[in-house]
Amino acid sequence: MQTKITAESLWDQVLPLLRERVGQATVDAVLRGASPAQYDGSTFVLSVPNDFIRRMLEERHRPLIRACLEEVAHQPVALRIDVVDGSRPPMKIFERPITAPAQPPRPAAHEILETTPLNDRYTFDNFVVADCNRFAHAAAQQVCRNPGRSYNPLFIHSKAGLGKTHLMQAIGHQIREQHRGVEVVYISAENFVNQLISAIRDNRTAEFRRRYRYVDVWLVDDIQFIAAIDGPASEEEFFHTFNTLCINDKQVVIASDAPPRQLQIMNDRLRSRLEMGILADLRVPDVETRVAILEKKAEAEQVYIPRDILEYLAKKIESNIRVLEGAFLKLCADLSLNKRTLTIPLIDELVGDYSTCIDSRQVSMNEIVSSVSERFNCSVKDLTGPKRSKDIAWPRQVAVYLARELTDHSLSDIGNFFGGRDHSTILYAYNKVVELVGEDEKTLWLMNDMKAQIRNH
Repeated sequence: MQTKITAESLWDQVLPLLRERVGQATVDAVLRGASPAQYDGSTFVLSVPNDFIRRMLEERHRPLIRACLEEVAHQPVALRIDVVDGSRPPMKIFERPITAPAQPPRPAAHEILETTPLNDRYTFDNFVVADCNRFAHAAAQQVCRNPGRSYNPLFIHSKAGLGKTHLMQAIGHQIREQHRGVEVVYISAENFVNQLISAIRDNRTAEFRRRYRYVDVWLVDDIQFIAAIDGPASEEEFFHTFNTLCINDKQVVIASDAPPRQLQIMNDRLRSRLEMGILADLRVPDVETRVAILEKKAEAEQVYIPRDILEYLAKKIESNIRVLEGAFLKLCADLSLNKRTLTIPLIDELVGDYSTCIDSRQVSMNEIVSSVSERFNCSVKDLTGPKRSKDIAWPRQVAVYLARELTDHSLSDIGNFFGGRDHSTILYAYNKVVELVGEDEKTLWLMNDMKAQIRNH
């Protein structure tokens, strides 16, 4: 009778084959912590400690592992990769005593790097949550609850001035509060590369790597500059630091002005790793959200400004929250210095240099539906009416998306314009297009083209 082969004995014979074909370093990095869980003669189950490693194996190594299994077993073998926390002793990075470090000793901070301190103003309490950032905010809070274990890596992207840095630093603040003894490092990509260059020049790359590859939470801002400063060398160093941290269940949060597929990077492995995490975007807030941001700012500054003034300011500055806050602070300074009543003409005088809407033509929803009607060869009446057929559903979703992006109308106003539809229906249509824009380049191109066409009409 043939001896039944066990999962453990099969895996022991597979590992040498894998070492021959991918190298010892890859086996150590990717399969450390993996263990054979079950083999019933047809299906082999491999347990791995976290979802990051599971996705890496699925994406890059599944065919090779399966081929090695079949070579040893001399028969077809199905491969299943499961995440099982018990596949290795649980990591206790958030509970380890400071006096008994589990890693090699780190150099003192002043020896090799100067990390950027967290700004006390950038907390979750000061972050205004709305439809434009709700998912990113929820993902950030989940990271704080279970750092390194869920939503890792987290990739936050948006245009400049929409709150990426605020949200990233809020994560750092909250993790420090909730998990004592955790080392949180916040740094810009530019600072990271400059420090790498200095370390190479001074023959201190080993210290540089040891310092960054053993942090518990790594927050990296403006990753779009990683290749622009020092080319492939900086990308390669960043990739290995990023990979080491994720494999060891350390939390990585990255901010960028574009999603991974749009970054100008040459390292395809890095792009692939970035896309394996949770992608969360921050969109331009609507006028109601901008007013809420100004109200929270007024509360923090302990100054009273009438709501109609805040609404007017919010409509003048629509695309950059940082600019909006700067204009608001100028109003506060004028109130403090001159003790005069704010009026609309005075606001125009004070914040004219900040405004993003001066002399700009306001787009109407009628123009939007007319453009969509022409592009998709459907009638305006169908777009704004009760018709629900499949041929009109997508054009209507596009029209709703453009109305939300190009006008200051609320969801309720847009719903009323499109045949009296309710808030949730309009939000669903908008989010559907947003999702496609993030996933499909053709949709992204179409939306950008239509926005330009409508604005320049």
